[in-house]
Amino acid sequence: MSADTSSPGFPKGVNYLFAFFFFNFLSCMMVMDSPVILYAESLGASATVIGLIQGITPLMVVFQIPAADHVGRVGYKRFITTGWTLRLVFILPLIAVPLLDGILNPQSQLALVIGALFGFNLVRGIASTAWFPWITGIIPENMRGRYLAVETASNNIGSLVALLLAWWYFSNSTGSSRFAVIFTFSLVMGMVSLWFIYRVPDAEVTEENAAEKQPVPWREIWQHTNFRKLLWVAFTWAVLMGGLMGFIVKFLKGPAGWADDRVLLASAIKFIGGLSSWWFLKSRLERVGSRPLMFVALGIWGLILLTWTGMSGERVNVSLPLVCVVYFVSGFAFCTFYMCLNKLAMATVPELGKSHFFALFSVVGSLAVGIFPILWGVMIDALETTRITWLGVQWNQFSIYFVGLLGVLVGLVVLVARLCEEKAVNLNELMSDLIRNNPLRDWLRR
Repeated sequence: MSADTSSPGFPKGVNYLFAFFFFNFLSCMMVMDSPVILYAESLGASATVIGLIQGITPLMVVFQIPAADHVGRVGYKRFITTGWTLRLVFILPLIAVPLLDGILNPQSQLALVIGALFGFNLVRGIASTAWFPWITGIIPENMRGRYLAVETASNNIGSLVALLLAWWYFSNSTGSSRFAVIFTFSLVMGMVSLWFIYRVPDAEVTEENAAEKQPVPWREIWQHTNFRKLLWVAFTWAVLMGGLMGFIVKFLKGPAGWADDRVLLASAIKFIGGLSSWWFLKSRLERVGSRPLMFVALGIWGLILLTWTGMSGERVNVSLPLVCVVYFVSGFAFCTFYMCLNKLAMATVPELGKSHFFALFSVVGSLAVGIFPILWGVMIDALETTRITWLGVQWNQFSIYFVGLLGVLVGLVVLVARLCEEKAVNLNELMSDLIRNNPLRDWLRR
């Protein structure tokens, strides 16, 4: 994991980031993904509460707006490392709550879980204000596509290993105390990740960002046409994704009747799909641009949502192989769109005032991905008794939810079509590139 063993060409010390991502996701997947959702489900959490848990993380990003005024004075690296260290304190209550069975009732335990997650994500949300300014400061523009691909690969490997470990452990243990072990593992891996991030170089803070601020010209930032179009895409993408993975877990645990270890195994597959996006995008993102690849990802998402509609509507059998395939493709499509969106943001945001541009970019999407899981959860709970058969599909709380997401997807396609990207290729050039630069083609020639 030394700085000399990673992809050549990155500035010295940046390779430590990739080790940080691996251990950070070993940690945060336990308290921000399927394991904590399964624990909340075991305490009797409704779809609305699941939506709240899914929404806490992005909602706390709203604090980037006031925090952006202080990032320049503190320094990018110090701002992040301080927050990433403090947030680990809030894992301690998560470790304690499962050990309080018989002392506290499930409702009180669930309230403590939500409180601990609130504190964890509040600190994380404030600290992440400095993330984009830091990364754009240490990664040259011509390397950002490759950097994002390697970052995503590191994230997905860490996430995959985390859920596979959780699946193995849950297959061999019972009782609520197993969640305390999982959360303890999260704390230890979070502490290991800090060793690496402290070794990443800092980025120079520009005089404009470090100086005492005049009132932030939010109106002028909003009037930046290309940036405003990108904000609408980020907002709609967040509406689409907000709470989706949590509600899929609830569907598999509820109507489908799956056990915890089976849910964890299937959930882990999405990170193999995410990892495959590195193979697909490592050079292509720089070559063809973000916008064409966003259309590819959205087309895949259309097929994914149709499949979940069929499964939840009792038209398609909810089998482990099919669910694993859908999870795999979901991971690929999610990472492809997410990387393209972030790269386009890096190219769109001007250097002057970038902390506030990036803060607004993060907050707009995060508010949507924070609020809409709660709204989707309220809708799912309200439709709990709905059972209508039409066109051969049973329209219930989950099938209606997935069809609603298809409507959001159509709007997102329209918004992506309005984006401006000078270096993006057209559809014919993209198809030509996919055929000409296909590793499978070279492999078959051997």
